[in-house]
Amino acid sequence: MNDEQLIKNLIKQGESNHLEFKEVVRKEEVAKTICGFLNAEGGILLIGVMDDGKVMGIQHAETLVSELKKFLIQSISPEAPITVSTEFVGKKQLVLVKVWNGSKAPYVYDSNIYIRIGSQTRKATPNDISRLIVERQQSETHWERQLCLGIDIKDLDELEIRNTINDLKKFGRGKIFTEKQIIEFLSYYGLYQNGSLTNAAVVLFAKEPSRYLPQCRVRLTVFNGTKASDQFSYDRILEGNLFRNIEDILQFFEVNIALKSRFSDKKWKRLDIPFPRLALREGLMNALIHRDYSNISGSAIIAFYSDHLAMTNYGELPSELKPADLARNHLSLPRNPDIAHICFLRSWIEKIGRGTIKMIEDCEEKGLARPSWQSKSGVTTLTFPGITVTAKTNNAVNDAVNDAVNDAVNDAVKGGLIDAVSDAVSDALNDAVKSILTDDQGVSINQVMKSTGKSNATVKRYLQILKIVGLVEFKGSAKTGKYFINKKVLAKMKKKQ
Repeated sequence: MNDEQLIKNLIKQGESNHLEFKEVVRKEEVAKTICGFLNAEGGILLIGVMDDGKVMGIQHAETLVSELKKFLIQSISPEAPITVSTEFVGKKQLVLVKVWNGSKAPYVYDSNIYIRIGSQTRKATPNDISRLIVERQQSETHWERQLCLGIDIKDLDELEIRNTINDLKKFGRGKIFTEKQIIEFLSYYGLYQNGSLTNAAVVLFAKEPSRYLPQCRVRLTVFNGTKASDQFSYDRILEGNLFRNIEDILQFFEVNIALKSRFSDKKWKRLDIPFPRLALREGLMNALIHRDYSNISGSAIIAFYSDHLAMTNYGELPSELKPADLARNHLSLPRNPDIAHICFLRSWIEKIGRGTIKMIEDCEEKGLARPSWQSKSGVTTLTFPGITVTAKTNNAVNDAVNDAVNDAVNDAVKGGLIDAVSDAVSDALNDAVKSILTDDQGVSINQVMKSTGKSNATVKRYLQILKIVGLVEFKGSAKTGKYFINKKVLAKMKKKQ
C-alpha cells in the first residue's frame, strides 16, 4: 500500500475526533486544531480536502510545509512532536500535519487552550483545564520522567548529546541550542529536572546506562535452529545507550544478513544482496523506543533463527491498538513519549504512525513475506520470515578478523607502540577491518565512516592504530588514496578461516 492509497483511505474515513480536513491553509486555524489534538489523543489534519472529502489540492505545497512547520513549532507551547509533509492524490498535492497525544498538556496556542470534542475543536473550559492539569501531574510520575539516582552530567555521552543538538539545527524540528548549552538542552526537553537526570536521559545518553538501569541491556543472538532452545552460534549483550545500541545492531545487520553468503570464498569481497533495511531499522527502532523500561526485569532480544528474525521487547501494545492495526494508518501512542520525542527531533522517527506500513512495503518490494506482530503475555514480538544470517561463513570471517586484530593490538601494546585500548575500541577496530575487507579495491575514510557509523576524527584515529599494528596500509595520494588489508595479514586470516 503506497502513500497515496493511505491518504485515500484516510479521506474515506471522514472527519472524526482524530481526523480533520481543511480546504486551505490558514495557519491560525491549523494551530488551533493541532493544539486540540495534542490535548487529546493525537490526530491528523489533511489540508487541501473539503469537509465532504473532495480533494482540491494545494498550490506551492512545499513552501507552505516549511512555513507551517516553523509556525507551529514557534507558536504552540510547550514543545510538541509535530510532522508536516506533502502528500499526493493523483496530481494534486496535499499537506498532512500529524501529532501524537502530547505528554505535557495543557498545550497552548495564542494564550488559549484548545481541546478536541468529536470532530470539533473548541476552547477549553475551566473544568477541561483542571482535568488536563491533573492528567499532566499523573504523567509526571511516569517511569521515564522519574529521577535516576547516582548519575551525573559527567556520566553522559557528550558526543551523542552534541549530535542531537546538531540534528536539531539540521532538521529544524524543535528549539535550537548551541553545543555548549547541554544543561539547557536537557532541561528544556525534560531530561534534567531539579538538578537530577531522568530515567529517559539515562536510556538516551548515558555512557553506561546498564550501571543504573539494568533493563537497558539488549541481547543479540543467532540460533542455529528454528527455536530458542536450539544451540546458538553468536550471543552478545549490548550495554550502550539507545543510540549506540541501535547503531551497533544496524551495523550487525549490514555485515551479517543475507539470503546467501555475503563473502565470496575466493575473494574477501561482500556480495551486495538487497535486504529490507528500512523495515529492519524501523522494527528495531520500535522495539527499543516503545519497550516498557519500567520493569527492571524487562528485556529486548534481537534473535536470528534459521528461517526468521524475531525482535521481542517487554511490554504489550497499547490497549487502543491491535496487531492488525499496524498494517494500516493508525495513531501513534508511544509508551515513552520523551524518548520518542528526542528520536523524532533527530529524524530517527519520520512520519508518525506510518513506520509499520513502510516496513510491510519494504519487505514486499524485496520479495519477502510480510512481517507479523504478536502482543501477549507481557511482550511484543515482531517476526520477519526469511531473514537470516550466514552464520557459518560470517562467523569464520569474524573469528579470523577478531583474532588478527586482538593479536596485533596486544603485540603493539607489549612493544610500546600504542597504549592499551579498551574492549569498545577493540570492537570498533574489528568493525573497521571488516569494512575494509568488503572491497578488494580499497576503501576511503568516508566509506569506513559510513560502514562503522563513526565520525571522521574517530575513523582516522582507528585507522592510524591499524596502520601502526600492521593490519592495514594506505596506497595512493593523500586526497584519493585508499586503505587496504595488509596482504600477509589477509593470508593468515584466510588460512585461519
